[in-house]
Amino acid sequence: MRALLIHNSRSGQRDRTGEVTEAMASLIAAGWEAEVAMASAPEEVERLAHMAVERGDDAVVVAGGDGTLNATIQALAHQPTALGVLPTGTTNVWAREMGIPMNVAAATQVLLTGEIARIDLGQANHRYFLFVASAGFDASVTRGVGARTKRRLGMLAYIITAVSEGLRLRGKETTIVADGRISQQRVLMIAANNVRLYGGVLKMSPDAYADDGLLDVWVFRGRGLFAATVHVVNVLLGRHSRDSGTDYYRCARVVVQSRSPLPVQLDGDYYGTTPVAFQAVPSALRIIIPQGPHPQLRKSTSDEG
Repeated sequence: MRALLIHNSRSGQRDRTGEVTEAMASLIAAGWEAEVAMASAPEEVERLAHMAVERGDDAVVVAGGDGTLNATIQALAHQPTALGVLPTGTTNVWAREMGIPMNVAAATQVLLTGEIARIDLGQANHRYFLFVASAGFDASVTRGVGARTKRRLGMLAYIITAVSEGLRLRGKETTIVADGRISQQRVLMIAANNVRLYGGVLKMSPDAYADDGLLDVWVFRGRGLFAATVHVVNVLLGRHSRDSGTDYYRCARVVVQSRSPLPVQLDGDYYGTTPVAFQAVPSALRIIIPQGPHPQLRKSTSDEG
């Protein structure tokens, strides 16, 4: 295996350089032809990933968080180079979804003994996402959490910001077009999921597969904090699918337009504002995942091609 390891040492709440160095040593000892490159800015991460693709590397391994992964997939989409993960970020949603251990040494063993699968990506306008894109409340929280605060407080930074944003929350009149079906709603949040888990913890989309060519889209309707609180409780209890204030679509493409702009986030990073089109991009990415059953994938066989 020839691989580039992109290490974002600014991801997470502490420096994991020592663990990443040990991971590199393990890969090389196992016969990998691997090198490491340091990067933190998304454009630098993307440039390095493009370089690995152009020289024909078998894999790009990301030692970082979900934002670093998102920058990497912009280069790896529709390419033979596979994505590997050493989770060193704050929340590591993608690693949790794919069953990759949070321990760097154990995650290194997944790289050495795992299998390669092909999955869908999501796309928001012209940018890809791995696991979720959304518009509305959670995107406003993402926009409000600064990198320095996130590094210092971790998940607490999101909780504090969510409370602050929740007090100002107002639903917005929104037009939603899901595979041609048009609806107009006062919306608090719209989430387009490529996978089952939301935030790496909540099973928002229990019927989602990362390789079915579809997005699982949830529209949470309402006017303010009370409605939002009801939605949160229902998601926590797993009964949001029966909530009369929630709409659900399994679709290939959904277009979101709002009377006043809604913030948009991709894979936990602020992206911009509506209007936005979310769509599934089938079989767009090769990934390295643990051996064994994968409930988040429809197909059980590895992709060796």
